[in-house]
Amino acid sequence: MSASLDQSSEKKTILLSAGGTGGHVFPARALAEELLSKNYKVAIATDSRGLKYFNGLDQSVPRHIIASGAYTSGIKGKIFGLLALARGYIQSHTLITTIKPSVVVGFGGYPSAPPVFAAQHRGIPTVLHEQNAILGMANALLASKAKKLALSTDHTTGIKPEWANKCFTTGNPIRKEIANIAQASYPDPALGKFYLMIVGGSQGAKCFADIVPEAIKALPEDIKHRLSIFHQARPDDLDAVKAAYEGESFEADIRPFFEDMPERIAKSHLMITRSGASTIAELAAAGRPAIYVPFPWNRDNQQLFNAEQMANGEAGIVIEEKNLTVKTLSKTLSNLIESPKNLENMARKAKNIGILDATKRLENLIAGLL
Repeated sequence: MSASLDQSSEKKTILLSAGGTGGHVFPARALAEELLSKNYKVAIATDSRGLKYFNGLDQSVPRHIIASGAYTSGIKGKIFGLLALARGYIQSHTLITTIKPSVVVGFGGYPSAPPVFAAQHRGIPTVLHEQNAILGMANALLASKAKKLALSTDHTTGIKPEWANKCFTTGNPIRKEIANIAQASYPDPALGKFYLMIVGGSQGAKCFADIVPEAIKALPEDIKHRLSIFHQARPDDLDAVKAAYEGESFEADIRPFFEDMPERIAKSHLMITRSGASTIAELAAAGRPAIYVPFPWNRDNQQLFNAEQMANGEAGIVIEEKNLTVKTLSKTLSNLIESPKNLENMARKAKNIGILDATKRLENLIAGLL
């Protein structure tokens, strides 16, 4: 059948299974909204952490908490992880019997594994979506029996040769508000205020509270007079960041969370941020240059792989946390702010990397299995 919804699929149920972090859940939520608009039935499987990321999604969409556990080091960690996954696997069979999904889509993370694994054992088609530039452990374990692998980048690491014919580059689904930024021009960095946004997220670490403010304060005075800072700081770091900026000649808006994040991104000339998959996808789609400081403690160093994709495309600069110093960051900032043409080129290259129709591409893959 064609890769679009027809009358026969109006009542098909699609189960979306996502790990409990924003990086896994945000693309699942974007896909859920797309599927609902095409009259599919949608159900969500996640863990207790993931529920909050589905706030705002149509309340008629059922959310199911599935037991799971990370397969951590040590005998005890492995035993507890396996027991939790086994419990989730049993729960998933019960869920599948109840809702009878036509396709199950996994978005990675340990909570996504039991529903996908159960579906594969029952002959239900499964699609795996990988947000990062390196295949995650859960998706790698499930890939051999998946019908299709949806990748965010052409250069995803960890794909076995025998999987090549079922791999499709869809990109990473993003919020519509972010996709809309792509329609607007990148603001001229040589005119008026220069807007710099710092977003460390929940994995911001102390470097975003300690080193980043000091690096900004070390900039030449003529640059600081032009600056307007948006700094999203962890609640524990809020007072320290406010104190660091106090008395400086630039404007600084410091908050634990910006409700109007898409509007802030649209206004920004440059970002300092981690390099999670959703962040990469959104900044690429929006066409925003960034200094990426990858989270260094992932098992597979996935954020470094993500950031390097942008750096290789001349759309961003990577500074590993171990190399992040006040002097290094201040010099990098100064060079960029004083080179507006370079920033404009980075913005253009970022937009070339961005995939705006990722959600539609992923929906088409699913439709092709019905």
